[in-house]
Amino acid sequence: MNQLIIHRFNGIEIFPIVTAKMFTVGKVNDLTLWFEIETTEQGAQPNSDTSNFPANPNAELGIKIAEFKLNNLAGMQLHYAGTDNDREDSCNALFYYYDHQPLRDNHIIIPAQNSLNIFRVHWSARTQDVNYYDDNKPEARIDIEANFYYDNNRVKD
Repeated sequence: MNQLIIHRFNGIEIFPIVTAKMFTVGKVNDLTLWFEIETTEQGAQPNSDTSNFPANPNAELGIKIAEFKLNNLAGMQLHYAGTDNDREDSCNALFYYYDHQPLRDNHIIIPAQNSLNIFRVHWSARTQDVNYYDDNKPEARIDIEANFYYDNNRVKD
């Protein structure tokens, strides 16, 4: 199942993922592996405080890697710390719900290669609560589990 799970202070929200892509950006000595997801409102399970304001969250993460070999991705584990707090801006790890927020403590596990360009990915991270931006609620934990398509034609601007 391809889904985004948001563990919030008041319960769990679940969103079906409609797009999950990976691609590389850069050159051999300066290479970044990007992960992007998009969700849909259809079939989403928001909490009571967000159900009146439909959202279709998305996330993106870029992690510098030393080398890239498509057939060596399965079994890989990656970590990207992200920013120290929500006031710092981040362009490598962002979560969009109603507004964009930095993602911290990103962990990527690629347990399997399902086919030539499809990889199972587990991605977890932390971010500010999706409906309270004044730091009066605990951080939310984001869990993403999806089959990511490696797009070798994708170029990030």
